[in-house]
Amino acid sequence: MSKENIIGTNFIITNRDLINKFGVNSAVMLGELYGRMNYFRAKNELKFEYFFATKESIEKSTKLSPYKQRKATNILQKAGIIDIKLIDIPPKTYYKINEENLLKVLKNSVVENFNI
Repeated sequence: MSKENIIGTNFIITNRDLINKFGVNSAVMLGELYGRMNYFRAKNELKFEYFFATKESIEKSTKLSPYKQRKATNILQKAGIIDIKLIDIPPKTYYKINEENLLKVLKNSVVENFNI
């Protein structure tokens, strides 16, 4: 594997501004969800911009327990960055990332950093 390709393999990308604003667990959770969203988007498998993920698969990937996932997603929901719905029978957890709100948060963080 070349050095150029190593960053694209099995990493969770997090943003320092999001870590400072929402905490490490929320930033890691968002990074994991964003990677999954991109995967389903590339396969054209989003359901009305929502994608499926289990708490077990997220825990396996991030080591965030279901409790930590719930706390992290509550923070991100209150900020308007993600939406969660139960879809299908039996119900499955689907996530949607509001990229417009995420960009606003990131833009505000950049402005705040320049005003220091």
